[in-house]
Amino acid sequence: MKASKGIVMRQPSTRPFPKRSRFQDPPIRVKDIRLADDTKEAMWPARMLTMKTLRCAAACLALACVVTRGNASAAECVPTNAVHVAIAKQIGDTYNQIATDGDDAPGSYFAQANVRTGAFAFSVQSQYSQYDSQHAGAGTLTVVHTIAGPTVSVPWFVATDRTSEAHVAACTRRLGVYAGVGYLQTQSNYAYPYGYGPLRGLGAGLERFADPHRRLDGFGSLYYYPAAAGTYGSRRVTYAIVSFDGGFRWRLGRSGVGLIAGLYEEMRTLRPGSRAGFMIRDGPYLGFDF
Repeated sequence: MKASKGIVMRQPSTRPFPKRSRFQDPPIRVKDIRLADDTKEAMWPARMLTMKTLRCAAACLALACVVTRGNASAAECVPTNAVHVAIAKQIGDTYNQIATDGDDAPGSYFAQANVRTGAFAFSVQSQYSQYDSQHAGAGTLTVVHTIAGPTVSVPWFVATDRTSEAHVAACTRRLGVYAGVGYLQTQSNYAYPYGYGPLRGLGAGLERFADPHRRLDGFGSLYYYPAAAGTYGSRRVTYAIVSFDGGFRWRLGRSGVGLIAGLYEEMRTLRPGSRAGFMIRDGPYLGFDF
């Protein structure tokens, strides 16, 4: 994604693409989508990351439980009765129909806030990615493999994706784990036909919060949203989405501030399936918890 020697790089446009386009809604049903051979090759890294995501999610949740094993207070889901806020810089990648390896720009971040009463926990979080669409340098185009089948060539641009979640969970009294329900909403700055509208859906999952009184403690959450719905042109589309967040918190001195290091993962799968609609967001992050 670098320009050849002697070519002057130009700043990409940060304006979102217009919602209206001369590209008309093609007479193709979503269930009849087929994928071109070049798209299959381009999406290979994302397919490989699927198993990586599942392994990381399982390993981090298991490790967080192991760290707290034998701690009686952790098993009781210690109440904090105070809002905890985490802000972190994300350094990850996005794999979708407009980028086969979209590196996070400086503006990407992960943020979360939660409060625990002991029996219940309430949390909200937002993950924001900013990256360049796939291109080969200045003056080149991004070839978008639309989820309807046809490809569209557009000037390369700075794409943004945001996923916001809200969770309400109850303590299971087992290793400090909570079980709950969640609501998810996605947003992006590339509209039809390059991308789809906001997805919204309900889901369920498990999560564990780091104990702010411990020097080192683990945290993690794994939620599944089976039918997050949105629109693509005049059509309604449905995605199955898995979101994972996990890592460790290190308390700094005797303060209430902690250093956090974690990993955010999100997988979106178009239903019925087409790898052209497959998306992975892979975001390691480092920040602080207050």
